[in-house]
Amino acid sequence: MSPRALRPWLFSLAVFALAVAQYAGTLSYDYAWDDKLVITANEYTKKGIGGLGEIFTKRVSVPYKSEYRPVPQALHAVEYDVFGGTPRAGHAFNVLWYALACVMVYAFVRFAFGGLDRLFAWLVALVFVVHPLHVEVVANIKGRDEILALFFGLWSVVLLVAALEKRSAPRLLAGAACLALALLSKSNAVTFLPVVPLVAWYRSRELGVSRRLVASIAAVAVCSAGVVALIRHVQSTVSPEMALHLSSTVLNNVFLWTTRPETIVPTALVIVARYARLFVFPHPLIHIYGYDQVPLSTWRDLLTWLVAGGLAGVAVLVLKTWRRRPPAVFGVVFFALAYSPYSNLWFYAPDTMADRYMFIPSIGLAIVAVHGVFRLGGIDLVQPALGGARARAALALLAVFLIGCFARTLWGSRDWRNDATLIHNRIRYMQNGAAAQAIYGHTLLKEGHEAADAETRRTRKAAAMKAFTRAIQIYPDFQASWIAIGKLFAEQGIYAKAELAFFKAQRLEPLNPDAYFCLGTLYLAQRDHDLAIPYLEKAVLLDPTMEEAYVMLGKAYLQADAIENLGAMVRTAREWFPDNVELEALLATYHFRNRDYAQAVELARAVLARDARNLLAITILSSPLTQEFARAG
Repeated sequence: MSPRALRPWLFSLAVFALAVAQYAGTLSYDYAWDDKLVITANEYTKKGIGGLGEIFTKRVSVPYKSEYRPVPQALHAVEYDVFGGTPRAGHAFNVLWYALACVMVYAFVRFAFGGLDRLFAWLVALVFVVHPLHVEVVANIKGRDEILALFFGLWSVVLLVAALEKRSAPRLLAGAACLALALLSKSNAVTFLPVVPLVAWYRSRELGVSRRLVASIAAVAVCSAGVVALIRHVQSTVSPEMALHLSSTVLNNVFLWTTRPETIVPTALVIVARYARLFVFPHPLIHIYGYDQVPLSTWRDLLTWLVAGGLAGVAVLVLKTWRRRPPAVFGVVFFALAYSPYSNLWFYAPDTMADRYMFIPSIGLAIVAVHGVFRLGGIDLVQPALGGARARAALALLAVFLIGCFARTLWGSRDWRNDATLIHNRIRYMQNGAAAQAIYGHTLLKEGHEAADAETRRTRKAAAMKAFTRAIQIYPDFQASWIAIGKLFAEQGIYAKAELAFFKAQRLEPLNPDAYFCLGTLYLAQRDHDLAIPYLEKAVLLDPTMEEAYVMLGKAYLQADAIENLGAMVRTAREWFPDNVELEALLATYHFRNRDYAQAVELARAVLARDARNLLAITILSSPLTQEFARAG
């Protein structure tokens, strides 16, 4: 049966059904990876419907970052409220939105190439649906921002181009509204603005009317608006005072704080080739491309020149053939526009590389790939004849690719069942990633603490130490890994090595309170209160919200018999942390040491009502002085 004989809606239905089937298995998965940032550890999301006002008026979509993505966060909040915080609902809606976005990809390609047979757009959509590079976006609920940006972004292009062609104010307003929704989902949607003149230019031939003048004017106006919007967005998103607190570091993007700036452009060019290889052969799939997972390239490397030559060849081909408006040129330009925010050529991306960065740009690569299949099979784009041997062979090759991608996506999505499966299944491919090794170490520690038998606890901690050691071998200035190593040594009673590790962490980040807290706690465990007190005081000074530091400082004051310091500190701390039972026990101890037995007994009994094993409260109530006071009373 000829593709033209099928009802048009069957193509959309097939795309939708395949997308749902591809990711239906994720409905049983737990929250994983960045889901905590936007859902389970986000106080505004957890407020549910009641938090929508703050979600739309504050930059709270990602804690510790000045990010404003209210549309996906609002959806997460509503789902959290209505479905009780179950991850099944989040995954179900991710699959639904992805399926709708895939149908939109089909509609967009049909719209951009209106004179071509719908088979072309359908095959492009199928490549997009099944490609494994999209696993991270769909299987990670947090990826909703990318999905919504794509869905509304493509709608905005279609509506804005239709408004230009028909001079329709309603379509213009609808397109602007969709673009606003896309930008409020994720800022990279700004790249859809220059796609508007690109689509208008390609459609002008199909419409049978010369629209060069209109397209040129539209291109200038829209691109100018895009530049202004991008600049304003960047200025408003990252304020000077927030820039110091962004969590992206050299551990995320190797180009940040680099001492070898001459490697930035060569490495950025080679990364484009890495993405192209992953599109053709999507293995391995990993989610952390930080320091030093992506090796640096220089202009002395042969690979750099091969990639630069290849990119230059593509550019020459585009310049020679653009007037004929082939789909492949459209795909290359679309890819370049969508990829530009992540290229590290204009400004640094949050991560050196990321599979999710290919979510929108992969539409361009899919267009190039399918056009290549049509050319290889000698298939006409307008009236395809599929009966010839050459055409059948080309389509068979594409079918093998699609089946392989479908299977690889099913396999890859299983990594996202939870945090443990994600890191355990992928660490073998991230041996050179410092951040990945540290996360692996923390996962092993968690498993060790939860293990029931002593042997499992021992082996997990040993493996964790190996992972943290590997992390600092890769990146010697990894402060958090030094602290983790110090804690492991302290647990084993190897205090000298723990002290050295904490000192290293303190020198690396002298304004970070964690190292001071660890040193103070270490000295407190050795009953060296003279050393413990200044370090714990420094931790509290650097981070007044560090609740545990106040508790340890109180114990150090008690150990040093600095009772008045203990009382002053505890009174202040309890105003900030009124529910902390340890601080209440320390206050009871202060009153006991000052012979205020009535207050001490009252507080100690209140402590035991909440924590029956609290040693300070038990000591107070079992003291002969307290008992004598009770008999006298």
